[in-house]
Parts: sequence; structure tokens; C-alpha cells
Amino acid sequence: MPLHLRNFTTLTPTESAMVLRWRNTEKVRSFMYNDTPISAEEHTAFLASLHHREDKRYFLVFRDDEPLGVVDLTHIDEDSAIIGLYASPEQEEHGIGSLLMQCLISYGFEQLHLKRLYAEVFADNRSAKRLYEKFGFCEKERKSVNEKEVIGMELHA
Repeated sequence: MPLHLRNFTTLTPTESAMVLRWRNTEKVRSFMYNDTPISAEEHTAFLASLHHREDKRYFLVFRDDEPLGVVDLTHIDEDSAIIGLYASPEQEEHGIGSLLMQCLISYGFEQLHLKRLYAEVFADNRSAKRLYEKFGFCEKERKSVNEKEVIGMELHA
């Protein structure tokens, strides 16, 4: 069951359309800071912007040829990054979040040699909070974003 990452800068048109479709489902966008649907033009511009950014990396995660979800690292600096992930809303298999998290942690610590990963999760997203805790993330702060409570969590290498 080998997993591999495909950088958003190398997505095929079909893969790009699939990611946009996933991102715009209520199941995914309800847990985003920007929870409004993204237009095709906005998505295309975002993908194009990634070619020139060293502080952001987005990946489509595959198991063999099956797309499982999306992982990202943003605000990347020499020591740390903010991470995010979501499983394909079309995926019903249990445990996909753990597979995505394993990929993300491995990439951050082994490929980028970061010392700290930071995550932000809505307080009412209990399953996401449990996933982060399962992998050793500890709560560091709470704040309000768009009138929702957000928990900041950290994991050290």
C-alpha cells in the first residue's frame, strides 16, 4: 500500500478539477477559514501561484492510483510550518486521515527537516482534534477566527 504525493503544481486537468470539486463540497469547506465555494478561475490562479511560492506546498495523496485526499504545508520557514489535510469526501474507508497525517508528518520532518509542525482546528471538529492528538500534537492556544473557536496545536520533531 505505497502512498505518494503529487505536488499541486503538477496536477493533470482531471486531478485539478477533482481537487476543486472536493474543496467545494460542504463536508470539506465547512472546516476551512474561507468556507465559500471557490470558482474555477480562483482555483486556477491559486495553482499557478504555487509555482512561485517556497512558503506553501500542497499535495494530492495517492495510494497506488487511488486519490485519498489533500495535505498542505503553509507558512514554511527554516524550522516550522502550518499543516492542513482533508480526505476525499468521496472516500468512505476508515483511517484515511491517519494515512494522510503520516504522509504529512514524514514530509515535514524528513524531507523539509522542520523542527515543529503547527495545526489549527475548529474546536467543534472533534474528529480532527482527536486525529492530531493521536499523532502527538498538543494544544498550545485558542483563538477566534470568523467567530469560531480555533485550537492551535503543535508537534515537535
